[in-house]
Amino acid sequence: FFGAGRPKLSVAFGCVEIAMEWEAWVTLAVIFIFLVVLALDLAPPDLVMLTSLTFLWVIKIIPTDAFLKGFCSSGLATVGALFVVVKGMDASGSVDRAFRFILGRQTSVRMARARICLVMFLLSGLFNNTPLVALIIPIIREWARSREFAPSLFLMPADFATVMGGLLTMIGTSTNLQVNDFLSQRKQETFGFLEPGYVGLPVGIVVLTIMVLISDWFLPKNKGGLFRELREKGDDLVTALEVTPDSRFVGKRVLDLLVACQVPTSSLLKIRRPLHPATHQAQPERIGVAPDADLNQRKGAGEGAVAAAGGHAALEVDEVGLDSRGLVLASLEAEVHPGLLQEEGITEVFPVPPEEVAQAGDILLLSMSRDEVVEALGRWNTVGGGVRVSAVHASDLVCSGSEFVEVVLGPNCPIVGQPISRGGQLFESVYRTCLVAVRPRPGKGSQPGSQSEDVSTSGHPRASGTFAPGDTAMLVAPLGAELPKSDFLMITRVGRVQPPRKLYDFFPLVLFVAGLCLAATEIVDMLLVAFVLLLVFIAGGWVKASDYAKVIDWRLLVLIGASTGMSEAMVRSGLSKELAEILKSVNLPDRWMLGFLFTVMVIVTEVVTNNAAVALGLPIALDLAKSMNLKSHKPLTMAVMLGASVGFAMPMGYATHLMVMGPGGYTVKDFLKFGIVIDIFWIIGITAILPAIYPLE
Repeated sequence: FFGAGRPKLSVAFGCVEIAMEWEAWVTLAVIFIFLVVLALDLAPPDLVMLTSLTFLWVIKIIPTDAFLKGFCSSGLATVGALFVVVKGMDASGSVDRAFRFILGRQTSVRMARARICLVMFLLSGLFNNTPLVALIIPIIREWARSREFAPSLFLMPADFATVMGGLLTMIGTSTNLQVNDFLSQRKQETFGFLEPGYVGLPVGIVVLTIMVLISDWFLPKNKGGLFRELREKGDDLVTALEVTPDSRFVGKRVLDLLVACQVPTSSLLKIRRPLHPATHQAQPERIGVAPDADLNQRKGAGEGAVAAAGGHAALEVDEVGLDSRGLVLASLEAEVHPGLLQEEGITEVFPVPPEEVAQAGDILLLSMSRDEVVEALGRWNTVGGGVRVSAVHASDLVCSGSEFVEVVLGPNCPIVGQPISRGGQLFESVYRTCLVAVRPRPGKGSQPGSQSEDVSTSGHPRASGTFAPGDTAMLVAPLGAELPKSDFLMITRVGRVQPPRKLYDFFPLVLFVAGLCLAATEIVDMLLVAFVLLLVFIAGGWVKASDYAKVIDWRLLVLIGASTGMSEAMVRSGLSKELAEILKSVNLPDRWMLGFLFTVMVIVTEVVTNNAAVALGLPIALDLAKSMNLKSHKPLTMAVMLGASVGFAMPMGYATHLMVMGPGGYTVKDFLKFGIVIDIFWIIGITAILPAIYPLE
């Protein structure tokens, strides 16, 4: 089998017989395995690709120079440098200001959507997609909330427009640079800076227009992120537990009190402590529930009283016990305690140290619903009274020294893979923040089969499952606390006022545009432009010298480098040539062959990552161009390059899809029913327009 003569192993599939050398069969088997692993989301794409490439290196299918070729490429270096450049661009604030101006004050949903999509489409050709989407999400949501529009009507179209805009230039997406890098290494003609736009611009404009017009038929309405949940269902997310002066736990550890009450210690968010407890023991004032339509929508007794008296409805547990039937016996009274959570005369303990001691008048804020706390207290029949349950709104969590922060977990987050039931402890220990609620990514959340809109409080006693990339979490953090951006796909702070901009802050934009002009006219190579801008932005203070390495997505660079090596393995093993011959034997007309290749790339991209998809498609496209006797490889390699970036149906296939999924309240079904339609329009557009621009001759 391994001897002289290079024997081939033949395998028959029906009436088709495929004969390839052992290296090609092994490479095909490795590719099949890593596609299955990626499709099932069993391991990170970069690790899967690197492992596969290392295996082929160990068994000598590729030599050392081929293994390292992708990691030593100019395209990889350009992608890495652009991460730092985009970080410096954020300091200008120009994109933020442009968006707020474009959205305007008086506009319709469709007109606002058209403006957003057009701007995202054009900007994405110049900026990295991920930071661009992260920038506009809070802007769109704040604007939509102020006009009582659902953010779900805007975020998915904006995301799709960003992906389409990446097909306008060679720096629009990392796969474009990966393609040029591979062609350069194979001594093939590369694409110019604006060449992707020759096809991407006309097709993109047509599909963008159709998307704006039909979005209302497919997008969910009245959905938003956890901020919207916080506003509308805040009464169900947080409960206050007040320590009365006669409690036996005064002077003892707060955590011991929670354990005795059978309340999860991970649910403790913060403590609000009266500076003079005696002055805050006001007598409860009996109130009635106002017959207000909005208040009548609130669940549970006494919730409508919160707004009525400027206080907080409270459930006082006079005595708790079990009768002979095992039923909870509790005397509950709907009362208001004026000044319970007022700022004046109150100090906060946040985060709460493990050894913190309870004091009379302490108000323990818990990330549990009132019913869950009362149920836990109903099982507490050994320590007597001394605590009082109060229903508060989640907005009461923040004060002058803290703020709400919504995050979307990224693959690098150390909390990924950890139990959701321990979320409170994990966020407190890793980030010194309090976890209020979690919206799991569909299929990976705390409740099997749950939809995107299902929200679990961090203290929910029945919370199960583990954290996964794409999960959305609501945190309470110290004001101005810095969270590592490498751990999260998106970080949004509610109510954050942008600092005033100075003329100096706009210099990065001017320098960036000048560099793009030099690269577009091919006066200077894009690699040189990227590294010069990187150093200038660090020297100018727009990027901290200590932070530049943190903003680079190293796992993406590993994925790109390993993907290039996998492409090399397909060429050296002869697999790409054999697959190209099989496609040629189908005898499709050239135009339909191009459309078929593009469609296959779209499907593969939906299942795995775009970088992996382009690594598999490029070698086949080059060999197929030779088999079809084409003068240029560009029609087929362009189809691969564009197809590897056109994937709208599966949220797990693209980082920006995951970023908008939680804030927009979308489900996988929402992406499927809208994304498949957009995929089909792109397939039709590419099949019709690409051969007209790059003739198949």
